[in-house]
Parts: sequence; C-alpha cells; structure tokens
Amino acid sequence: MTRSSYDLHGLRLAINPAQASDGETMETMGALQARLASLPPADGADGGGGPPDLLFEIHTVSGGREHGLARPAAPRPVYDPPLGEVVYDDGGDILYIEHGPRLRVLAEPGLGRVRVSAHVSGDTGDAGDADGSDVWLLSHPLFTVPLAELLKRRGLYSLHAAGLCLDGRALVLPGTSGSGKSTLALALVRAGFGFLGDDTLFLSRKAEGLRLLAFPDELDLTDQTVGFFPELAPLLAEGARPGWRKRQLRAEEAYGAQVVWECAPGALVFPRVAGRQESVLTPIDPGEALLELVPNVLLTEPASSQAHLDALAELARASRCYRLETGTDLDGAVRMLRDLLTSSA
Repeated sequence: MTRSSYDLHGLRLAINPAQASDGETMETMGALQARLASLPPADGADGGGGPPDLLFEIHTVSGGREHGLARPAAPRPVYDPPLGEVVYDDGGDILYIEHGPRLRVLAEPGLGRVRVSAHVSGDTGDAGDADGSDVWLLSHPLFTVPLAELLKRRGLYSLHAAGLCLDGRALVLPGTSGSGKSTLALALVRAGFGFLGDDTLFLSRKAEGLRLLAFPDELDLTDQTVGFFPELAPLLAEGARPGWRKRQLRAEEAYGAQVVWECAPGALVFPRVAGRQESVLTPIDPGEALLELVPNVLLTEPASSQAHLDALAELARASRCYRLETGTDLDGAVRMLRDLLTSSA
C-alpha cells in the first residue's frame, strides 16, 4: 500500500489510500503527490515516526455499494458550490461535502481526520465520471477545502491567493478564477521573485508577528496564460490532461524559482484583467481589502473561524492595499509591482 507523508509547516500530513491497486485511487494519489512535491517528507520518505497530525484516507466503492460516509443529522450550509453541498454539523464538529452521486468527503477537523469516498469510474452511470474530472476534484477542491479547515484549528489560516516574495516581504494576489492572478504570479516568478504559492497561502501568528506561509503548489494555467510566455509553447503541444480545465507547471522546475517558506506581509493587491496594454494600480483602504478577504472564512467552529477572520484583518492592516487593473504588458506590470514592494519596505 502506497502512503505519502509530508511536513507541512511542522505538522505531519499523511495521505493513505485504502485500495492501493484501484486505478482511480492511484491516479488521485499521483495528482496529490504532484501538488505536494515541494513539501519535505515527514520523518523520511517511508512516513514512519508515529501517528500523523493530519490524515486523509481515500476509499473507493464499486458495484453500486453505498459510500459509507453518513451525512450529519443536523447540518447547516457553510458554502454554496456549483454542484452538491458543503455543510457543517456543530454538535459533531463535522464538515461534510457531497459532489454529485460519486464523491463524498467527511472531515473531523478537531481530530485531524478526513475520509474521502469515490465511486469507481463507470459505476453510477453518470457520463461525467469517466472523463478524468473526478481525479481533479479529489486532488484539488475536495482536498484543499478540508485541509484548510483542519489547519484552521491548528493556527494556520487559509487564503485563496497567489504569493510572491521580494527581500523578505510578501506580495499577496487574492483572486478567483479568471482574475489573472496565476498569469501575474508566473510573470513575477519569471522575473526572479521568490515563490510561496499559486492558489493557496496560509497565515500564522509567530513571535515576530503575522507571517505568510507557503503552499508551493503547481501553477494551474489556462491556454491563454501559457500563450503569454513563448518558452512555454511545448505545454500547448502536449495536450491537456483529460478532465482537467488547466495545465500544470511547477515554477521551481520551469524557472528555477526559489520557494520562500515564510515571510512578512508587504503588499496586498487585488488583480483584475483590464483588457488594455497598460496596468493601473489604485490604493484602497484596509477595510475595503478585508471585505474582499472575508469569503475565505468558512463559518464552522466559532473560535477558529473568528481567529481566521482576525488574521485576515491583521493582514489587511499590515499590508499596503491596492487594486490592479492588469494590462497585456506584463513586463510593465512586473516593474510596477516590484517598485511597490520595494517602496513598502
């Protein structure tokens, strides 16, 4: 049985497949290992050294069998996904995620445990379950959301953003899909900025103050983003992975980017694709910035949810806050953001 164990900012994260011989499970394991490739192993590559702090168990079911993960009796919605539901049960301290008939997640944040159940491709008669999309879902949102909830209980607060670093100070680029944050992150890495992550960062309070912590994932790139960088043309020639909406690139391999595991706040910049050549940077109030960050908090257990909100408020206060209308002249945008971060030191 294949098991992976990682050191995630001092916490031991283990991913344990229940059926190592199942093809879909092994594809999911491979996708997760690709996402987590930059994290150091915990207690050696074999994962030895005692029980993990955070445990993900991956199960598959076949033959029309039930998932075996019971929906909590009295849950309340905490997020409205495009399909299915994300609910929380206060009495049992359970986060439950349902995505169509094929995928279920049950997280027990206080215990540090997540159980994932997936129907083997073709079992449900749903045409979408054989196109590869399940592997993307299991290794991306259905992994990231419960991981963030587990870490929230342990003083690491998630932020949906790209993160770069220059001279020990973070440039944080929050944004949803389509905001252009990955394009900017790639342009900044290419220009020599240190890399914290493309999509997810964490906040932690330490003796020296609030710190940004890295989650050095693969970059998820649209064909349009790849087209901005001529040296990445081979990515387009390879063809996209079935069921995956974007192409994956590891910044450390493509550009020799240095992973910066933690740094101090510097600038908080909310990007938006402008549709013109020149970029425009406009300062905003920290209160306005905080309103943009609030959706990062799932309103589950009250104490940790309030601590998450407090950490986001502290980030907004500690950073210079801006909106960026990003133009097609990416070199110009990089110079603008470099000057911003340098002047904020």
